[in-house]
Amino acid sequence: MLYQRDARQKAPLETQGSETELEDPFAGLLGQGATRDDLWLGKSVPRYTSYPPATAFQENVTAEDYRKVLAEIPAEDPISLYLHIPYCRSLCLYCGCHTMPTQQHDRVTSYLDSMLRELEHLSLTSSRARRIGRIHFGGGSPNILSEKDMGSIFGALARRFDMSACQEIAMELDPRLITKAQARAMRMTGVSRVSLGVQDFDPEVQEAIGRVQPYEQVEEAYNLLRDMGIKGINFDLMYGLPFQSPVTIADTARRVVALRPDRIALFSYAHVPQVKKQQKALEQFVLPGPYASLALERAVRAVLVEAGYVEIGMDHFALPEDSLAKALRRGALHRNFQGYTDDTSATMLGLGASSIGRTLSRYFQNARDIDEYQKRVASDGFATMRGIGLSGEDRLRAAIIESLMCYMSVNLETMCRQFNTALSSLGAEIDALEPFEKAGIITRAGFTITLAIPHRMAVRVIASVFDKTQRAEGAPVSRVV
Repeated sequence: MLYQRDARQKAPLETQGSETELEDPFAGLLGQGATRDDLWLGKSVPRYTSYPPATAFQENVTAEDYRKVLAEIPAEDPISLYLHIPYCRSLCLYCGCHTMPTQQHDRVTSYLDSMLRELEHLSLTSSRARRIGRIHFGGGSPNILSEKDMGSIFGALARRFDMSACQEIAMELDPRLITKAQARAMRMTGVSRVSLGVQDFDPEVQEAIGRVQPYEQVEEAYNLLRDMGIKGINFDLMYGLPFQSPVTIADTARRVVALRPDRIALFSYAHVPQVKKQQKALEQFVLPGPYASLALERAVRAVLVEAGYVEIGMDHFALPEDSLAKALRRGALHRNFQGYTDDTSATMLGLGASSIGRTLSRYFQNARDIDEYQKRVASDGFATMRGIGLSGEDRLRAAIIESLMCYMSVNLETMCRQFNTALSSLGAEIDALEPFEKAGIITRAGFTITLAIPHRMAVRVIASVFDKTQRAEGAPVSRVV
């Protein structure tokens, strides 16, 4: 048995992939004789930000396919835009995002020119200015953009689209890059919600993962954004990193709630060095395995719930007055590629390298390689390369999975009635749920399935019972906790 290389951590922690059997610290929460390892803990399944998941997308989709679908979307229907900025000043060792480091702003400017061209071609798919409901900037680190860059992109949006009914403009931020001028530019361009990548405040953890940002630096950025009038501020935290212990990560959580961000996302670290090469460097440390990661997650969750945050789906938390908590209460919570949302738009279009878009009938994804993306946009205006069409059965299964992921519960009979499908078509799935019911992981009342244990991450495995997609061989799928 290996020990966490951290004198503050007293309890032994198993490593990822270890065959060593540990006593389950939460034994007794499941039914007699059931084990988490057998039924959900450590299983590799999608995060279900979409169904079919991106791992099932096909490679035979073209820009022309994309144009045809876009042309069918009425201009008056509000759409959401996701703009991907795939650059950071430096690459964090834990990162699983599609991004690359650069110190050369010319590369960012060149990429932005391509995105503006893609935006122009999107506007040309309708004879009238399309209505924008929401905008989300993801990355990477979108605040690698200069104030001039932000002026260019928001100017293009204002010229080519109807922004009059835009409800929210959100942007993911690296706290280390935030300046007063940048915060002012965000306020002037209408940014109303930001997400700060915090991960952990412990200095030893930060040093190990290559992201040193003291608490004081994050606090200063937070206060600057509040003073500038940014109304919605989210924090992203991560567990499963080197040197974390329940004690230290709970301390991070307490420091977070003292600042009182509106929302908190609590993500598990996904170790996929075969895809993200820089993660290999973390193997010099002891990485917590499933049981240890579960203890870390529970330590944070306990602090957040005690502080009054509402549990949202699997891994989000929000203050009771936040719009996400309100959406949960009124049954209007959704899940998409940005996580949990109250966005009701039927269409979300992705711009930039690797971006994914969704319409009522299809998913589309751009070229993932930045150079390939720019070449395709330069020649065709779009860079669509992958995607998948949605059948009636796909829509039913998507609705079932989304209900589970958002509400930890689903009424299969109601869903089948809504999609005009016989309940008997889900007979195999209902049978497959029996072991989970016997173990006490779910309860069944008629055809209503509800997660019965406090470990909300288990819902991914329950959702996977309804997943009938064929994933590409070797496609990376993260484990549960």
